[in-house]
Amino acid sequence: MVRALPDHQVCVPPPGADLRVLARHTGGPWVLWLDELEKHLHERGLDAGLLARLTSLGVPVVATMSDEAYDEHRFGSSAHARVLSRARTVELSLEWSEAELERMWESDDPGYWFAVERRGRTSVTQYLGLGPDLWAEWQRARRPANHPRGHRLVRAAIDLNRCGISGPLPVELLRQAHELYDSDAVYDASFEDALAWAARPRLGITGLLVEDRGGWRAYGSLLVDATWTYALPPVPDAVWGAALAHDPKAVTPQASVYYLVKAEAGDAEAMYRLGRLIDDEAWLRKAADAGHAGACGELGRLLAERGEAREAEPYLQTAAGAGDAKAALELGKLLSDRAMHWLGVAADAEDPEAAHRLADLYLGMGEDDKAFNLYLAALDRGDEGVAGSLGVLHRYRGEELLARLLFRRAVDAGDTQRLAMLEGGGRSERVAEEYLRSRAADHGLDAVHLGVLLEERGHTRDAGFWYLHGLTLGDSYGAFRLAWLRAKEGKLDEARAWMRKAAEAGHPVAKKALAAEADGADTVEG
Repeated sequence: MVRALPDHQVCVPPPGADLRVLARHTGGPWVLWLDELEKHLHERGLDAGLLARLTSLGVPVVATMSDEAYDEHRFGSSAHARVLSRARTVELSLEWSEAELERMWESDDPGYWFAVERRGRTSVTQYLGLGPDLWAEWQRARRPANHPRGHRLVRAAIDLNRCGISGPLPVELLRQAHELYDSDAVYDASFEDALAWAARPRLGITGLLVEDRGGWRAYGSLLVDATWTYALPPVPDAVWGAALAHDPKAVTPQASVYYLVKAEAGDAEAMYRLGRLIDDEAWLRKAADAGHAGACGELGRLLAERGEAREAEPYLQTAAGAGDAKAALELGKLLSDRAMHWLGVAADAEDPEAAHRLADLYLGMGEDDKAFNLYLAALDRGDEGVAGSLGVLHRYRGEELLARLLFRRAVDAGDTQRLAMLEGGGRSERVAEEYLRSRAADHGLDAVHLGVLLEERGHTRDAGFWYLHGLTLGDSYGAFRLAWLRAKEGKLDEARAWMRKAAEAGHPVAKKALAAEADGADTVEG
């Protein structure tokens, strides 16, 4: 019509309007356009007489009808049929030809480009006609009386696409992501109800979410509107995190730009995330200097690994103070190494207390020869308090007589804590058993130790009970002891099963045994 009648005005009356007045209109050239013609076929609308009058005036009448409406009104002897019998019909396909699509690419309107590119399985006309309605319905859905969970679910699909994920979104990713938005909304609908609502086809064409290769994606027009109208707030950091975890290769370029903008504006969290994302120590340091605890911990550990202990210490201290256990451990190791160095300096200068404290550290590390020499040196220099520690070392070595003599010396020096060791070899078996039984019900370590005591006495059935109980309370040694107990009973398959459980629970010797089994050795007998 634009090409054939370029100088004509267009009259587009609303449905139900009185068209009879148009018979008197004799102005400049014009065209009558009747969209959805069936809504104009009434007693005051278009009839054969009015059509004849307009034709005599040279007024073209252009109308559209669906196939269903045309079939309903065209045939028979009704007034509607007489009007339609005079029409020259042209069938318009939903599918555009390649030439039409090429012309859309030549348009100056980017909306047409997106219609061709993002229409998916729908036609260009369906995309252009339905897109605004989908956006409006989705926006209205956020209201409590509508479908706020469905709105949030579609928002998650749109935002994950904005993060750079172009492929289908797994259901579990959508389930996780749609819960990551701050909201006071109370949802009446379940996730499954929300997904069904979002996927329901509108006008029989498409839903807000479209199923694709076992996953889901937001309909193309929603993605375009969200990207080009700037109608949505930024993607939350938590959603960026979920997107990066799902597809780091696709999301990293977009995320880097997002975090860079925020980092340059002084956002410490963005500095930290950017530093980790692109492996940039400079941004990590900026975040740490801005007080970000996570960045302090990460930078502190990095510096410590490089041997830059002095520089690492304040960062580790900040992170440890914020509850970072790994930073606290690293800081403890640094301080322990420093403490051992300076205690060694003092011990070399013949300070007995320094020798005593350094020996305690060496004993804890299993270097009992170094501890023994330092204990003796401290004792020789008059530190009677070291006698009890030296006695513990002798008892550890199985030298009971020397241990008792040293415990006596410690008690005589006022070390009352060593009195029980002097009287019963640490504790008498009776006292030890009473102590273990008083704690075994609630403490895994004591339950397993009680089992060891009972196994040594030959009470293997009771021992097995306490090993199992200790394991349920978290002591992997219980599974390890059960493995050896079953092996002694000849139940090797059961023994191997318990050894595997011990390894899975983190017992170091069991883990080595499991590795040996993988190499062909027997985990129990080997």
